[in-house]
Amino acid sequence: TLFRSLTGRNDANPETHAFVTSPEIVTALSIAGTLKFDPEKDYLTGAKGEKFKLEAPDADELPKEEFDPGQDTYQYPPSDGSSQRVEVSPTSQRLQLLNPFDKWNGKDLEDMLILIKVKGKCTTDHISAAGPWLKFRGHLDNISNNLLIGAINIENNKTNRSEE
Repeated sequence: TLFRSLTGRNDANPETHAFVTSPEIVTALSIAGTLKFDPEKDYLTGAKGEKFKLEAPDADELPKEEFDPGQDTYQYPPSDGSSQRVEVSPTSQRLQLLNPFDKWNGKDLEDMLILIKVKGKCTTDHISAAGPWLKFRGHLDNISNNLLIGAINIENNKTNRSEE
């Protein structure tokens, strides 16, 4: 795959594109200086005007051994973490400490209220859009404000509306 465009993924602007691709393609596009470059077909021009093509990389897909940065970077947690505290400002809009959820009582939830029935296609982007909401990943109350904002309510045919 050359690359996949994820329109509006980072900022919800449909004019913004994020691309996912391999390191080899990123390198080729960087050398060429354009996203239109196809390393399998296109030629580059050297400093003296000579045309040349990039050769396909020749390496193991994965290292024969596990990935190893060459140093021990893992930090073991303390054997007794009871004195460890995580401090988050109570006015933070990006991080929120949560109280533990109640233990599940083992029973199924029945006769629950349906909040919304979604019409048509419903992907993760409809359920919880990324874009400007990414900054709230550590704040459950704030990230929840974008729940289903891209989904179409089958009852009223409106986006981001759970009632008439």
